Amino acid sequence: MKDYDGVVVGISAGSMNSAELVYAQPEEESEALDPDYRRFLPGLGLTKTMLLPHYQEVKDDVLDGLRLFEDITYPDSLGRCFYAITDGTYLFIENGREELRGEAYRIRGGVLTQISENGEIYPLSALE
Repeated sequence: MKDYDGVVVGISAGSMNSAELVYAQPEEESEALDPDYRRFLPGLGLTKTMLLPHYQEVKDDVLDGLRLFEDITYPDSLGRCFYAITDGTYLFIENGREELRGEAYRIRGGVLTQISENGEIYPLSALE
């Protein structure tokens, strides 16, 4: 798929799986506490950008007594960078350049930062 010269559309898990390394946030009861649950999985390798879709729906979720973002995802972002996106936001890649289009949040080093709002374009760099 990496050499496919056409349009690739991925939504929800499809947007997550387009990454080289996929961050699979726990979502079912007991996954957050299960030491064998694999949070990082190989993806399709179309991008290095790790996306977390449906942010507006899951940002306040509690799983196994833990806050999904504050207690699970933020610590998992140490040494990594994730992008939480709301429905309607997407990653656009053309000629090796990547940009997020729509409302997006960067989670890096345990810190959440809003980087763009609805209708805005946020160019991603290799340094992200």
